[in-house]
Amino acid sequence: MSRIRRIASRRLVAIAAAAAVAGTGALVAIAPSAQADTVDYATHCTNPYSNPPDGNVKIDLVVTPAKSTYQVGDVVSVEWQWKLYPKAPPSIPVVGKVPKDSTYPVGTVKLTGAQTGNFAIQGPQINPEALPGQDLILSNPVGSFTLTQAGQVALTPDIYSTFTTAVGQKVETKCSPVNPIAVSRTLTVDGPSTGAPTLSANPGEFNAGSQVALSGTNWAAGTPSVELCDANGAACNANKIAANSLVVANGALSGKINTVATVPTGNYKLKVKVGAGEALTPVKINAVARTISLSPNRGPVGTGVTITGKNFNPNIYILAYGRDAAGNLLDDTLVYGESAADGSIVIPDFVASVGSITSIVLMEGTDETTMVGAPFTIGTALPATLSASPASTHAGGTVAVSGNNWTPNGSATASLCAADGSACSTARISSGPLTVAADGSLAGNVTIAGNVGEGTYKLKLSDGSNSALTAITVQRRWLELNKTSGSPCTFVLVTGHGYGSLAWVNVNGLAGDSKTSDWAGAWANANGDFSIWILITKSNTTGIIASETFHSDRLATTPFKVT
Repeated sequence: MSRIRRIASRRLVAIAAAAAVAGTGALVAIAPSAQADTVDYATHCTNPYSNPPDGNVKIDLVVTPAKSTYQVGDVVSVEWQWKLYPKAPPSIPVVGKVPKDSTYPVGTVKLTGAQTGNFAIQGPQINPEALPGQDLILSNPVGSFTLTQAGQVALTPDIYSTFTTAVGQKVETKCSPVNPIAVSRTLTVDGPSTGAPTLSANPGEFNAGSQVALSGTNWAAGTPSVELCDANGAACNANKIAANSLVVANGALSGKINTVATVPTGNYKLKVKVGAGEALTPVKINAVARTISLSPNRGPVGTGVTITGKNFNPNIYILAYGRDAAGNLLDDTLVYGESAADGSIVIPDFVASVGSITSIVLMEGTDETTMVGAPFTIGTALPATLSASPASTHAGGTVAVSGNNWTPNGSATASLCAADGSACSTARISSGPLTVAADGSLAGNVTIAGNVGEGTYKLKLSDGSNSALTAITVQRRWLELNKTSGSPCTFVLVTGHGYGSLAWVNVNGLAGDSKTSDWAGAWANANGDFSIWILITKSNTTGIIASETFHSDRLATTPFKVT
């Protein structure tokens, strides 16, 4: 294959701004259209955390394109421009200010006259820092609508809200007009009146790549096409749509679409077209990160590695490189493959052929902004590890297992072996899901079969490439605690099973292998069960032991940690 030269590495840094509870929203003013009329009205604003001041606002609604006469079917964009800014609250809890780029506005424009209704507008989350009582200056919200009726169509600003990211949550400040508002713009519209196509998305907020249902009315017969546009309805791109099952029947549009998985977080509009008819609907999309996993993630020079990636753009070439500690891409390691329609990619033939590799990366073509990587260690492969908690259980009991250095993104099977690791059997044990994460860490649980006798065993897990054993003790008797840790002078409810019928049982704290002076006594019932509270006072307590008074070898232990 032809050599693809690497390009200079770049590091992308994402900066998350802190947030505050905002008061009323305000926006940056830009030069208004000569045809725009400024309206002045009083608002009353509320939010759950502060007391935004009431006051007057001045707004221009600027329409694009600017015409003396519009035609039915024209799509116009409306920008809500602020001429007088509302104020930040006189006091702002917790953070004491509205931080930079923490707030965005959402407004409603009312249509009256020949065409009635409302449409939403929204601005990006851009604002300078504002202290209490200062002007709160945010971006201008913008929206668009289709003219469907001939005559005079009046545009009036209505309610609006600001959304501020504050101490980990989004806070809405709602502002409503106190009195009726004057009309800001009146449009003259010619042509035969008709119902414009409508469009809505459910849900209106979703993750990139997920499925979204679209519906609408007043659509002509034909095959719908879909594009993803920016928040203003511009820069529309059909390549951002991965799947489309929309149909029109009797004027009603229905079906589902998927965006590609690589759409960044933001506010967008979905545009649907059928013939000459089209409509847009606003949506919010949350980004889904590209992922990469390696199997194995460690080995000597020459190790073959299978690379799996997800959430890439579909049906494009994905390049895989080794990368050294300085971030340089190592040309001699380059291999590539083509992503599937769902954005996934599997490259089974990467070879860690250079000793300086510290990680392996994937990227779309030579676009390093799409790069995602995972660590790879040159060296002898580490053995898989395994531990069980608790290490003592009973027939029918369940223990949690964990470990490291297993095959990434795999699964494991369990068996119970003799104490020397021989005579392993899957019939004497069952397991819940034993899963391995992308970093090779294993987690899950296993349950001992009810017919397993008391004694010392080895628990064995295997994933096809690795196996490991850990000691486990099966007791005829066992203890259950209402808590497994507590501070000194903690009462613990101890419930025991499997003891002699009507046997007297001594319950003690354990410090290592020795009993402490913490003690309680209980009679077992006819079934060999008992329940008793014990006060744990010793700070060196590591467990609890319960043994029959006249047969001290008939006992059970369980861990307890003093914190």
